[in-house]
Amino acid sequence: MMDPAVLALATLGLVDSISFMIVAPSLAFYVEKLGGSQDAYGFILAVYSFASFCGKPILGRWSDAQGFLVPYMISISLSNLGGLLYAVAPAFTSTQLTLVALGRILGGLGRANSALGFAYVARALPASERTSVTAILGGVQMIGMAIAPLFSALLADVKFDLCGIQFDNLNSVGLVLFVINFLSQVLVYFLLPDLAPNNSDESSDQDDKESEWSKMLRFICTIPHIGIPFLTIFTFNFNWQFIETALAPASADALGWSPVEVSYVLGAMAILVFLGMTSVHKLSQMGVTDFTLLCYGLMANALGYLLLYSSWQRDASVAAFVVPVFISAGSFAFLGAPNRSLFSKSVDAAPELSGLEGTMQALLSMASSVGGFTAPSVVAHYCLRTPAMVDVSSDAREFTPVALLSPALGFIIFVANMVVGEPEEKVATMTESDEERMCHEDGGMNGVEIMDEATPLNGDRRKSDGDSPLKSIDKMHKSRRWSLLETSYVRGSCTLGPSSEVDIFNTET
Repeated sequence: MMDPAVLALATLGLVDSISFMIVAPSLAFYVEKLGGSQDAYGFILAVYSFASFCGKPILGRWSDAQGFLVPYMISISLSNLGGLLYAVAPAFTSTQLTLVALGRILGGLGRANSALGFAYVARALPASERTSVTAILGGVQMIGMAIAPLFSALLADVKFDLCGIQFDNLNSVGLVLFVINFLSQVLVYFLLPDLAPNNSDESSDQDDKESEWSKMLRFICTIPHIGIPFLTIFTFNFNWQFIETALAPASADALGWSPVEVSYVLGAMAILVFLGMTSVHKLSQMGVTDFTLLCYGLMANALGYLLLYSSWQRDASVAAFVVPVFISAGSFAFLGAPNRSLFSKSVDAAPELSGLEGTMQALLSMASSVGGFTAPSVVAHYCLRTPAMVDVSSDAREFTPVALLSPALGFIIFVANMVVGEPEEKVATMTESDEERMCHEDGGMNGVEIMDEATPLNGDRRKSDGDSPLKSIDKMHKSRRWSLLETSYVRGSCTLGPSSEVDIFNTET
């Protein structure tokens, strides 16, 4: 039976993916109905990811200072309010588009709590347990993306009045957002055990905190194996958003599609990503390196988007539209998990970043959000042609040549990875005598306190100490092992950290 905490986090992931996927197919038609332009559509799509980008560091720092329950409750409440504004916008004739945009901003701020899920798992679980839980959460998100088209189909013929406001298949999406987010909020409140605040930085003064940010920036800018993953995850989300931004208006012009057909394609994309996740997991177990998987993903992604540019033409066949989308979708699983795994290993191998792993992961997620909020505006304004532009073009393509930026990004990062190469890593299991030799006089190990079996993992929580938030924490804690990691760029130094693990999948908006 699934642990209640995992059930709560999985429900949040399911609701997040459904919330995004039921908006994406219909937003272009909603904005057009309210009198908005293509640029307005791109802007409203972008502000969602931008709000999520801004909210992640705030919620992350809030959870360190006060635990997880309050940030979760506030962020989900923002999502609830955003859904209501999205639904009632047509009733306010002079501010319709403004209310839609505001609703998406509040929804994005609420969606920033996805960063809390990574932080919760990192703090509640030992390293050897995180992969399986991450796999569950990633798989649930893909299920949500796959079943979201059912909501679009159910809403296709909706038309009713409520409190004097007329609802149809477009603005009723906002009511669905409110209902499913409210249900997830109730579930999180009752099932997710809170964790004690992280007070490890209370003894540090402001200068120490500023030096930590400077240190992290220096590593990102000077260590290729840490810096390149930021470019990779930016490209991952930029190209994902490219399809989600362009599919609805381009297919409506070329094939006459409605939101229902668009949602079916996006749902099929989610299924392909799920299958890709399974393939990555199996190949990794067979010994295929993360570096090899990542390079394959980059080349497949570049090929898919090159076909996307060349095949999306007015009056093209359905196959010409969907085949490039499916090729691109199949590559995303090879970009997400291997990239985050390589990044985690590089960070763990840098002694100076000890204790900053969570912040580095949050920064990596923020780079993904940058790709999310820049893509819609760039695609809508510079890459996607309007129907009038397609009429006067000589090739009847739905894209301008600027759309070649997407395959170029994948190819450039592939070349960068080939030039830098895979980080050299030697793993040696620490013996008990090694641990004693490396320990500080106070029992610390490279600044990390050694925990015996009697040491609580999380300290005080909303529930009793004997009531573990995740069932196997104590069991996995007893079997926890430490590794000595040495890499080419920190020769002569060592750090003690959890043995490396393979993350199954990473996706964020």
